[in-house]
Amino acid sequence: MILKVLVVAAHGSRKKESVAEVAAFVEKLAAKASPLFDRVVHGFLQFSDPLLPEVIETQVSCGASQIVVFPFFISAGSHILNDMPELVNAVAQAYPEVDFCLTRHLGAMASVEDLILDEMVSYLDKGTAK
Repeated sequence: MILKVLVVAAHGSRKKESVAEVAAFVEKLAAKASPLFDRVVHGFLQFSDPLLPEVIETQVSCGASQIVVFPFFISAGSHILNDMPELVNAVAQAYPEVDFCLTRHLGAMASVEDLILDEMVSYLDKGTAK
């Protein structure tokens, strides 16, 4: 049986509210992710727990056979261009029995513009934009 896990990879923050916001987002995403994914979890690159490498190792030890890492980032800075590919390559080498995939980051997805414009339409329709 293939156990598919989506790992939402966020930057991390020293602010508890920011960490909680990511956790709440992932919880809502997880509720909508079935049957695509068996589990949806999150990990941070820095400043916050759980750290991304630990999350991935936990998922492997819990039987994940396919792990998709989604960078929850708007722009392609050094974390997207260097850190995440290096991390995913390292865990893929360490766990060859697991299929790893690193997706495009949020800001690179064509539909992001549509989501933003849809949100702006709702603000304009409510008359809250001035």
